[in-house]
Amino acid sequence: MPPRDDEMTLMEMLVTLSRGRGLIVLSVLGMGLLGLAYSMSLPTEYTATAKVVREAGEDGGGGLPGGLGGLSQGLGINIGGSSVGLTPGSYPEIATSREVRLAVARDTFYFPSTGRRTTFVDHVNQPVGLWGRVLDYTLYLPWTLKGALGTFMQGMKDTPGTKDRSAGTDSTGTVIYPTDEEERAIQVLGGKISTSIAGSGALEEGSGLMTISTTSKDPMLAARLNEHVIEHLRTRVREIRTENTRKSLQFIEERFKEVDQELDAAEERLSQFLERNRSVLSGGNEPQLEFRRERLRREVRFKEQLYSQFQEQVTQMRLQLQKEQPVVTTAERPTPPTGPNAQSGTLYVVLALFLGGLFGAGGAFLRAVIQKRQNEEQNREQIREVQRSWTPSEILKGVQEELGIRKSS
Repeated sequence: MPPRDDEMTLMEMLVTLSRGRGLIVLSVLGMGLLGLAYSMSLPTEYTATAKVVREAGEDGGGGLPGGLGGLSQGLGINIGGSSVGLTPGSYPEIATSREVRLAVARDTFYFPSTGRRTTFVDHVNQPVGLWGRVLDYTLYLPWTLKGALGTFMQGMKDTPGTKDRSAGTDSTGTVIYPTDEEERAIQVLGGKISTSIAGSGALEEGSGLMTISTTSKDPMLAARLNEHVIEHLRTRVREIRTENTRKSLQFIEERFKEVDQELDAAEERLSQFLERNRSVLSGGNEPQLEFRRERLRREVRFKEQLYSQFQEQVTQMRLQLQKEQPVVTTAERPTPPTGPNAQSGTLYVVLALFLGGLFGAGGAFLRAVIQKRQNEEQNREQIREVQRSWTPSEILKGVQEELGIRKSS
């Protein structure tokens, strides 16, 4: 079928691009210069890496020490399972979790950009200088608008009572959640901490190695961030591994106190009974009193045995907690990187050149369409002029102009 009037053939497209070659070249050069300027304005960053061994542990840190399982069953006590479900596959998630990032954000570092030691939270929330504000509203304008929009949307979601929660404390002053400043620091650290695991299937499913990477504008700061991430990862994993053991120890200690009180009460009852009936029992003529004394003695012996068993288990569980070793072993310590990261400036320049070509081609086609519309309007106007010229009144007008009776218009 023949092409419609508003369709362009391949040859017309090539002709249009050829006619707009100058516009395309100028657009490519302009966008390329912008991309080059942006890539050169990117700050130099350094990445420090460390390798740690992910150890699963023998019993997940929640096993009950010897004999406690049988004791709890004999007493009708159901303490729960012996595993918290911590596997090596969960270590990368723990390393980048909010708990670890918040702990790192509250630590103190030396920042060469400011020349002073401060917490990461204070460094992130320090006032922005004049040059920083210029960058925020020029090169970094898209990210500035994105952050402002996110803050506005979060403010719309907040209830009237949430303003009191910005301090991150309850009525007693105990910190129960991050403050707004700490939340910003957590988000910043989210882009500076990353993890990766070995590609081998055996290592991936077993203990294996895990690489922790931290990025900063200073090589020494990058290494220090990595050290703190490993330390807080070790602490967090230890807390998770010993959670069941600590809960079991707390339960046994509470029960041990109860048994101690019951033993004291039983000994006191026996002592009072003997004190009241000393003269009668010495004669040996009261079977009921003898039976009562033996029953009190059996109760005391049972409480003593129970007390001894609980005392032994409390001691064992306390020793087990003390012997809990860190389950994150550093195989390769973080060191300050010798050089900056490979800049992705080439990618930005190539992307800018590509966008410049698209904008130039689009501009060439738009200009061709506008010119085509103008030519169509000019043709229509000429056709209408021809039609008007051959009307009787226009014919008479033409004759008069030829005779000089009327001036031509």
